[in-house]
Amino acid sequence: MIPSAPPHKRLSATPTGWQNGGGMKVRSRLRSFGVLAVAALIGMFGGVVPATGAFAAGSGFDGTVTDALTGAPVAGAGVVIQFPDGSHWAFTNADQAGHFAFPDAAAGQYIVQIQRGDYIEQWLNGKPDRYSADLITVPGTVSVALMPIQYGAIAGKVTGKAGGAGLANVAVELRRGSNSAGYTATDAQGNYHFDHLQTGTYTARFTYPSGQVVWYDNTDEWHATPITVAPDATTTVNAVRPPVGTLKIKALDRTTKAPIANYCWYVQTAPFQFPTTCTDANGVATLTDVPVGDYSGGGYDQTNTYVNGLFGPVAVTAGHTTTTTVKLDKTSKLHVNFVDSATGAAVSACFSMTDPVRNDVGYSNQCGTSVDMPNLFPHEKFRLFAAPYDGVHGAQWVGRNGLGTGDPDKAKVYNLNPGEQAQVTIKLDGAGSVTGTVKDATTGAAFSGSICATATAPGFNYGSNSQSDCTYQSSAYTIRNLGPYQWKLAFPDFSGGHAWVWSGGAVNRAQATSVKIVAGQTKTLDVTAPAAGIITGQVTGPADACIRCTTITVVDATTGDYAAASPYVNPDGTFTIKGVNTQDVKLYYSYNGAMVQYPTVLHTTAGATQSGITIALP
Repeated sequence: MIPSAPPHKRLSATPTGWQNGGGMKVRSRLRSFGVLAVAALIGMFGGVVPATGAFAAGSGFDGTVTDALTGAPVAGAGVVIQFPDGSHWAFTNADQAGHFAFPDAAAGQYIVQIQRGDYIEQWLNGKPDRYSADLITVPGTVSVALMPIQYGAIAGKVTGKAGGAGLANVAVELRRGSNSAGYTATDAQGNYHFDHLQTGTYTARFTYPSGQVVWYDNTDEWHATPITVAPDATTTVNAVRPPVGTLKIKALDRTTKAPIANYCWYVQTAPFQFPTTCTDANGVATLTDVPVGDYSGGGYDQTNTYVNGLFGPVAVTAGHTTTTTVKLDKTSKLHVNFVDSATGAAVSACFSMTDPVRNDVGYSNQCGTSVDMPNLFPHEKFRLFAAPYDGVHGAQWVGRNGLGTGDPDKAKVYNLNPGEQAQVTIKLDGAGSVTGTVKDATTGAAFSGSICATATAPGFNYGSNSQSDCTYQSSAYTIRNLGPYQWKLAFPDFSGGHAWVWSGGAVNRAQATSVKIVAGQTKTLDVTAPAAGIITGQVTGPADACIRCTTITVVDATTGDYAAASPYVNPDGTFTIKGVNTQDVKLYYSYNGAMVQYPTVLHTTAGATQSGITIALP
């Protein structure tokens, strides 16, 4: 490979060698050349590529390249000069005496690169790259000492403890900066070695058969101890594996106490990310040679016969076997069919499994004419909300009598036993709609905003659900595909300008007026909303607490439905809740993955601000 010349610049063959065919006046991008370029030129033209021409007064640049150890000339060394912006680029090779010359080099400040295949590349003066290179003044003469590439070795032994027996099959990788410089594995006695390593500084990574990765000396990649390779010498690097123990995780049927085979465990929080490991015929998953520390994780059954499980925290100690036992229930299963209530014909629809208390349903995302839920936790209570989208059938809560209803309080609460396989047929009735306008309670004028009218209950942040209509820039709403039942509608204003209201202007679902939907018809229901009530406060906590990570929700104290949008918590902990009505509300805040109730029930007033709320994180 010949080093590339600048654009519009040619290298032409002459009886005396290669000559720059355009002088030094052509501009170019910043570039360098490599070992292959030098080798190619040496091979083609007898070892050297002299520059031609004579020095002009006040111009030119030359020098001599010698071996830094012996002082002998370095024939064939490649030299590139260029301005820092890449212009005035030129290339030549040193002759047999180590001399090089650029007789046509214009006066100025250059960066200079010198290289030969068996020497360490140098950017004058003694710099490793172009970015740190010194500026060399031309005209001028330089003397450059190139350091030959020298070699050494690294060897050592990996043991389980200091002075103990060697460990076989430990993978050892050498790295130089971010690049891999070699790879091997220990032999049966725990020995390893790397030969013919270029002198310099390395780091070493040891991967034990268990999968544990440790950098020398028992640290991580960013704190690894540097290893120096000296010329014609072997650097000894012995490694002792950190203390380890054995962890056994046992899975048993909660009822029969029988072992569960092929139940697989994975780590969540631990000093070592062990690979997923499954139980044997005795229900035991065995992890050998794991680092000491506390382990927690999860598990799953590949056949969905048993529920997903958790283990830990469990402490692994050096040289000991720690066993933890997890008792698991069999999964509950749910099969749902959708049919027309009159004909019994199959209908394509969707359903969601909702909270047994809170009535916001989100999106119904289990869809089809029949749906199987094969991996449910027993005794986790839920209700079913069905949402057809064919324009013919209407949404419903599945009632305690097996028929549809619009009242979540009349919905059946399911509580499946371990191993129970429940079959539910949802009988869908016809669809109707409700439409209307949202108006300001004081002026009577229609207003637009981020209002998501819903026939179930609002969520704690902006967005539609299975049976809602977000008005965006309009004051009018239409909720379609409702079953022919009594429904209570909510009108949350997520812009924060107006209080959240329910049908009939009520402050919560308990006081709301029901709307009777008729299949094939559209009802009209206008609603008025007062100005938003506001709650302000601040989250406080220890210096290391993530204050702004706190999630705050506000619910009606009577119904448990959300009563305002969840606020943004500022970095200083301050927050503002907008949208509460004249009602009693409860605040909840997240801490360590759990929702904690604020100790005081607040009475809020539409159009008024309640301040001074302090949520103190422990």
